[in-house]
Amino acid sequence: MDVYLFLILAHTIGAVLGVGGATLAEVLLVKALKDGSMDPLESNLMHGVYSVVRVGFVVSLVSGFSFLILYKINGQIGQILSPILWAKMTVVFFIGLNAILLQARAIPLKLGSAVSFVSWYTALFLGVFIRGFSAGYLSIIFVYLIALTLGIFALDAIRRLYGIHI
Repeated sequence: MDVYLFLILAHTIGAVLGVGGATLAEVLLVKALKDGSMDPLESNLMHGVYSVVRVGFVVSLVSGFSFLILYKINGQIGQILSPILWAKMTVVFFIGLNAILLQARAIPLKLGSAVSFVSWYTALFLGVFIRGFSAGYLSIIFVYLIALTLGIFALDAIRRLYGIHI
Protein backbone atom coordinates (compact mmCIF):
# COMPACT_ATOMS: atom_id res chain seq x y z
CA MET A 1 0.00 0.00 0.00
CA ASP A 2 1.45 3.36 -0.96
CA VAL A 3 1.54 6.40 1.35
CA TYR A 4 -1.31 8.23 -0.40
CA LEU A 5 -3.66 5.24 -0.12
CA PHE A 6 -2.70 4.78 3.53
CA LEU A 7 -3.50 8.46 4.22
CA ILE A 8 -6.85 8.15 2.43
CA LEU A 9 -7.69 5.14 4.59
CA ALA A 10 -6.57 6.83 7.82
CA HIS A 11 -8.40 10.06 6.98
CA THR A 12 -11.57 8.12 6.16
CA ILE A 13 -11.37 6.21 9.44
CA GLY A 14 -10.88 9.48 11.33
CA ALA A 15 -13.90 11.02 9.59
CA VAL A 16 -16.04 7.94 10.24
CA LEU A 17 -15.17 8.01 13.95
CA GLY A 18 -15.74 11.76 14.19
CA VAL A 19 -18.99 11.95 12.23
CA GLY A 20 -20.34 8.72 13.71
CA GLY A 21 -19.36 9.75 17.22
CA ALA A 22 -20.86 13.24 16.87
CA THR A 23 -24.08 11.71 15.54
CA LEU A 24 -24.24 9.12 18.32
CA ALA A 25 -23.48 11.81 20.91
CA GLU A 26 -26.49 13.84 19.75
CA VAL A 27 -28.80 10.82 19.81
CA LEU A 28 -27.57 9.71 23.23
CA LEU A 29 -27.79 13.23 24.61
CA VAL A 30 -31.45 13.43 23.65
CA LYS A 31 -32.16 9.98 25.09
CA ALA A 32 -30.15 10.60 28.28
CA LEU A 33 -31.76 13.94 29.06
CA LYS A 34 -35.31 12.88 28.22
CA ASP A 35 -35.97 12.26 31.91
CA GLY A 36 -34.40 15.58 32.89
CA SER A 37 -31.07 14.29 34.17
CA MET A 38 -28.13 12.16 33.14
CA ASP A 39 -27.48 9.17 35.37
CA PRO A 40 -23.95 7.80 35.91
CA LEU A 41 -24.36 5.04 33.31
CA GLU A 42 -25.51 7.54 30.68
CA SER A 43 -22.68 9.88 31.61
CA ASN A 44 -20.15 7.06 31.32
CA LEU A 45 -21.53 6.13 27.90
CA MET A 46 -21.28 9.76 26.76
CA HIS A 47 -17.64 9.88 27.91
CA GLY A 48 -16.97 6.77 25.81
CA VAL A 49 -18.59 8.33 22.75
CA TYR A 50 -16.62 11.55 23.21
CA SER A 51 -13.43 9.47 23.42
CA VAL A 52 -14.26 7.99 20.02
CA VAL A 53 -14.81 11.49 18.63
CA ARG A 54 -11.44 12.59 20.04
CA VAL A 55 -9.67 9.64 18.44
CA GLY A 56 -11.38 10.49 15.15
CA PHE A 57 -10.23 14.09 15.50
CA VAL A 58 -6.61 13.14 16.16
CA VAL A 59 -6.52 10.60 13.31
CA SER A 60 -8.10 13.16 10.95
CA LEU A 61 -5.70 15.88 12.08
CA VAL A 62 -2.55 13.77 11.75
CA SER A 63 -3.56 12.30 8.39
CA GLY A 64 -4.69 15.72 7.13
CA PHE A 65 -1.37 17.36 7.96
CA SER A 66 0.38 14.34 6.45
CA PHE A 67 -1.47 15.07 3.19
CA LEU A 68 -0.06 18.61 3.29
CA ILE A 69 3.47 17.25 3.72
CA LEU A 70 2.94 14.75 0.90
CA TYR A 71 1.59 17.48 -1.39
CA LYS A 72 4.62 19.66 -0.60
CA ILE A 73 7.07 16.80 -1.23
CA ASN A 74 5.36 15.98 -4.55
CA GLY A 75 5.21 19.62 -5.62
CA GLN A 76 1.40 19.68 -5.62
CA ILE A 77 1.15 23.29 -4.52
CA GLY A 78 -2.25 23.62 -6.22
CA GLN A 79 -3.65 21.12 -3.73
CA ILE A 80 -2.22 23.08 -0.82
CA LEU A 81 -3.69 26.35 -2.12
CA SER A 82 -7.18 24.94 -2.68
CA PRO A 83 -9.84 27.15 -1.05
CA ILE A 84 -11.85 24.03 -0.27
CA LEU A 85 -8.89 22.58 1.64
CA TRP A 86 -8.45 25.82 3.61
CA ALA A 87 -12.15 25.97 4.37
CA LYS A 88 -12.00 22.37 5.58
CA MET A 89 -9.02 23.21 7.78
CA THR A 90 -10.98 26.15 9.21
CA VAL A 91 -13.90 23.85 10.03
CA VAL A 92 -11.51 21.33 11.63
CA PHE A 93 -10.02 24.18 13.68
CA PHE A 94 -13.54 24.95 14.96
CA ILE A 95 -14.08 21.27 15.80
CA GLY A 96 -10.95 21.37 17.97
CA LEU A 97 -11.73 24.74 19.53
CA ASN A 98 -15.28 23.63 20.25
CA ALA A 99 -14.01 20.46 21.95
CA ILE A 100 -11.68 22.50 24.16
CA LEU A 101 -14.48 24.93 25.07
CA LEU A 102 -16.88 22.07 25.83
CA GLN A 103 -14.28 20.31 27.99
CA ALA A 104 -13.66 23.56 29.89
CA ARG A 105 -17.43 24.07 30.17
CA ALA A 106 -16.91 27.50 28.59
CA ILE A 107 -19.88 27.12 26.23
CA PRO A 108 -23.32 25.61 26.78
CA LEU A 109 -23.67 21.93 25.95
CA LYS A 110 -26.53 22.57 23.52
CA LEU A 111 -24.39 24.99 21.50
CA GLY A 112 -21.24 22.89 21.65
CA SER A 113 -22.92 19.66 20.63
CA ALA A 114 -24.61 21.39 17.68
CA VAL A 115 -21.31 22.95 16.57
CA SER A 116 -19.65 19.54 16.78
CA PHE A 117 -22.43 17.81 14.85
CA VAL A 118 -22.64 20.36 12.03
CA SER A 119 -18.87 20.86 11.81
CA TRP A 120 -18.09 17.17 11.50
CA TYR A 121 -20.64 16.79 8.71
CA THR A 122 -19.28 19.90 6.99
CA ALA A 123 -15.72 18.55 7.15
CA LEU A 124 -16.94 15.24 5.74
CA PHE A 125 -18.79 16.99 2.91
CA LEU A 126 -15.76 19.12 2.05
CA GLY A 127 -13.47 16.08 2.16
CA VAL A 128 -15.68 14.09 -0.18
CA PHE A 129 -16.18 16.93 -2.64
CA ILE A 130 -12.72 18.50 -2.45
CA ARG A 131 -12.10 17.59 -6.08
CA GLY A 132 -15.70 17.61 -7.26
CA PHE A 133 -16.49 21.32 -7.27
CA SER A 134 -14.87 24.68 -6.98
CA ALA A 135 -15.86 27.50 -4.71
CA GLY A 136 -14.15 30.36 -2.98
CA TYR A 137 -13.05 30.18 0.62
CA LEU A 138 -15.41 32.90 1.84
CA SER A 139 -18.36 31.34 0.00
CA ILE A 140 -17.73 28.00 1.67
CA ILE A 141 -17.33 29.56 5.12
CA PHE A 142 -20.51 31.59 4.57
CA VAL A 143 -22.46 28.41 3.74
CA TYR A 144 -20.86 26.70 6.75
CA LEU A 145 -22.00 29.53 9.04
CA ILE A 146 -25.53 29.29 7.62
CA ALA A 147 -25.51 25.50 8.12
CA LEU A 148 -24.20 26.01 11.64
CA THR A 149 -26.98 28.48 12.46
CA LEU A 150 -29.65 26.22 10.97
CA GLY A 151 -28.17 23.20 12.73
CA ILE A 152 -28.21 24.92 16.11
CA PHE A 153 -31.88 25.85 15.69
CA ALA A 154 -32.85 22.46 14.22
CA LEU A 155 -31.20 20.48 17.00
CA ASP A 156 -32.73 22.78 19.61
CA ALA A 157 -36.17 22.22 18.02
CA ILE A 158 -35.64 18.44 18.06
CA ARG A 159 -34.64 18.57 21.72
CA ARG A 160 -37.66 20.71 22.60
CA LEU A 161 -39.86 18.24 20.72
CA TYR A 162 -38.62 15.60 23.13
CA GLY A 163 -39.12 17.93 26.09
CA ILE A 164 -35.42 18.51 26.68
CA HIS A 165 -34.14 21.91 27.72
CA ILE A 166 -30.37 22.08 28.11
